[in-house]
Amino acid sequence: MNLGRRFDIGAGIFVFLIILLTLYLTLNFLTTILLSVVLVFLLKPLYALFFRLTKKKQISSFLSIMLVFILILSLILGITSALLVELSYLQSSGAISDVEIDKTINEIDAWSKSFIPAWLYNSIIEIALRYAQEISDIPIAFATWVFPILQRELTAFGSNLPILFAHLIVVVFFTYYLLIDGKVFIDQAVDLVPQEKQGIVRRFLDELYSIYHTLFTVYFSTSMLSGVMAAIGFSLLGIPYPFLMGVVVAVFTLLPLLGPPFVFIPIAVYYLIVGDLFRCLILLVFGTVVLMVIPENVIRPHLAMMSSRIHPILTLLAYTAPIFVIGIIGVIVGPTLYGFLLAVYRSINAERKGL
Repeated sequence: MNLGRRFDIGAGIFVFLIILLTLYLTLNFLTTILLSVVLVFLLKPLYALFFRLTKKKQISSFLSIMLVFILILSLILGITSALLVELSYLQSSGAISDVEIDKTINEIDAWSKSFIPAWLYNSIIEIALRYAQEISDIPIAFATWVFPILQRELTAFGSNLPILFAHLIVVVFFTYYLLIDGKVFIDQAVDLVPQEKQGIVRRFLDELYSIYHTLFTVYFSTSMLSGVMAAIGFSLLGIPYPFLMGVVVAVFTLLPLLGPPFVFIPIAVYYLIVGDLFRCLILLVFGTVVLMVIPENVIRPHLAMMSSRIHPILTLLAYTAPIFVIGIIGVIVGPTLYGFLLAVYRSINAERKGL
């Protein structure tokens, strides 16, 4: 083996080790980078709109990110002000007093007697009284179990604030520059590939872009449609702040393990407490059917099939299965990995068929 060949092998091993070390040092920011990629796909239409108006990449990217930041800040301020107003109203009106709670319980009892057969009602009451004493200490046990957990989590959150802030800065800068130069980075990377392999690599990248566009943009669009339907339904039901509540539903719909129930169930409980049993029941039915069943089983799979021919089973796996393994960050990592494998499969399949 001549000296030049030895040098090439040694240099290759050294570069490979440096790549591994770099990946290790960047490991904690991997999900942050993936989040930036997701944001690029979501902000791409907005960026294109601003670019048509300004003809400046830097300004268009900055305006896209700033608009999202303003919307998030407005949402937080709107939710805070609405909660303060409603809590002040409850306190001043006495709707949560012992008298009102007793009145609500009596109304529920009267409603149950009128709709449930007497033998079934008496059986339910007998069972409830038998177990009431046994479970009377559950609230104390629950509080004893929950409070240390909340304290520990709040302490951890406070200590991790600098790290979270650093991740936020990285997300903002990555998103900013990927919107501007993302296509340039990809073209330069493809140029490093041998000439005879560039065709399949570009086919793979096209498939990957189409799949990611479907998985991320369609998912986001479905959540926004859920928010619109929620705002309309809340407005028809006479619920205060229907637009704000619709935005909250859209945000929670992005989180598979949370979703709309974390919005409409507390509102239903509120109306149950103040004695509006009819609106409580209607809200529960509306939330279950319109905000959960229809978006997840009709709208989202239909859009996914239309845009990039992704089977609903794959979409369900991509967004749900990883959450049980790595937590809520699986919403980002799952679609990224599943989409990558699907793009590889389609590229190889097309190459073998000579398409």
